[in-house]
Amino acid sequence: MKKRMAACLLLAFVLVGAGCGSASARTASAPAPTEAPEKPPEDTSVSVQEPEAAKQTGFEKAEAESAGSNTVLVVCFSATGTTRGVAEKIAAFTGADLEEIVPVQPYTAEDLNYNDRSTRATAEQNTRDARPEIANEISLDGYSTVYLGYPIWWGQAPRIMSTFVESHDFTGMTVIPFCTSGSSDIGQSDDALAGQAGSGNWLQGRRFHAAVSDNELQTWISEAENMNMEKSLHLVINGMEVAVNWESNESVDAVIELVRSEPLTVQMSMYGGFEQVGSLGASLPRNDVQTTTQSGDIVLYSGNQIVVFYGSNSWAYTRLGRIADKSAAELTELLGSGDVIMSR
Repeated sequence: MKKRMAACLLLAFVLVGAGCGSASARTASAPAPTEAPEKPPEDTSVSVQEPEAAKQTGFEKAEAESAGSNTVLVVCFSATGTTRGVAEKIAAFTGADLEEIVPVQPYTAEDLNYNDRSTRATAEQNTRDARPEIANEISLDGYSTVYLGYPIWWGQAPRIMSTFVESHDFTGMTVIPFCTSGSSDIGQSDDALAGQAGSGNWLQGRRFHAAVSDNELQTWISEAENMNMEKSLHLVINGMEVAVNWESNESVDAVIELVRSEPLTVQMSMYGGFEQVGSLGASLPRNDVQTTTQSGDIVLYSGNQIVVFYGSNSWAYTRLGRIADKSAAELTELLGSGDVIMSR
């Protein structure tokens, strides 16, 4: 049987995000233990019907209900209609509001002629600091999730997208990019926009064909939800936030679900001079593997206990994540006593 030491640790799991609100903590007692130019701008007109079974995903619905208003927005730029068609589907499936970026000078067919290297679109894409003007004001106030759509022009996002992201503050928001293209992938266009924006929690983007199926979009929306949750799960130890690389598995998903509605505080106890352990008060899915842990590892033990290591041990555990920005010495000092708060 594991022997407790006098010093204890409080590990509080919280999902904290815009629209999630706050809640009093439950407490569980702790038992011991880029592409070259290839094709014209893709945005060719197609007929897209609104999905028959539009619905909000879990985290979007919860955020909207908590805030009392819609917290999800789809923003798109679409020169000829394709990207807007996909954006309309996403808005329908998520119950989101929809806004379209309208250029002061609309793009004509001649502007988009790939075969003429002097056209407007080609000139803009070859000019890194080109910033076409936007005619309409789009407010992001009150939104916590923004789906951001655009076509791929010569392997990049149209420069008007740079105009948009540089003129808005995405702090506290999750930005989910998507693009449309007949052949080109999203490439580095989403990373470039994230860098230009300089704020917000940007997820990895996805490219869609004009005729993308409802099922493919629904699957992607669900994947984006899970990715958002994992990236939004933070760990704060004794008032200091630490960077954690979370595993992508059923156990981490279960932790997210466990604390989705309210915080959970776990009483932690030191054991063996190498770990802090405490009960989650619930059994989670497990896939134990014989493991030799290292300082910073976060694991699930016996399906119902969370363990944070500041030393090493060999046992059968399910990995949850790893603290990535602290040395062994720093973790030993940090985990000696005090409160640990995991939050989203």
